[in-house]
Amino acid sequence: MAHPIFSRFAEVVHDHREILNYPGSPTGRLTSLWAKIMVFPQMIALIFILFGAPVWPVILIFVARFAAMHVVWLLDRYMPYTRALGLCHLVTFGPLFVYFTLNFHEIHTDWGALGPVFIFYYAVIAACLYMDLRDLILHMKGQPFPAYMRDHHRNGHIKIDDPRIEEPVTMFKRLFW
Repeated sequence: MAHPIFSRFAEVVHDHREILNYPGSPTGRLTSLWAKIMVFPQMIALIFILFGAPVWPVILIFVARFAAMHVVWLLDRYMPYTRALGLCHLVTFGPLFVYFTLNFHEIHTDWGALGPVFIFYYAVIAACLYMDLRDLILHMKGQPFPAYMRDHHRNGHIKIDDPRIEEPVTMFKRLFW
């Protein structure tokens, strides 16, 4: 059996990929695409050290991704399927984003010719934190289920015993809610 560090990571990837790829939800497909744009490059970040990227920022990106997956694994046990899962990025990538922002010029310069790669990572982290903060605020305002979960419930892919899951999914809500 694999060490919990690796088995939990694999479990989160498997479970969330399965949920996002249920048919019948445009936002599920978009979220699945976003997950690939966000997670895969962060998992291969260590490769860029071989091409001259600075060691510590790359290791921090990789460690933040790994830690985020473990936070999701824990949150899944207490509040699955909710927008609160965004906490995983706020507590792991939030401090990293602050560090990158405060030291942006120095870190970007250290990446040298790979500066555009750093800009990509920085932009992805920024977008992720924006969406997760929005989701956390909506969760706290009493709207815990993202549009794709409401779609999946309505289509019979999942069953959640909470009347808020019945909230209609409109195009506006698919894009912003």
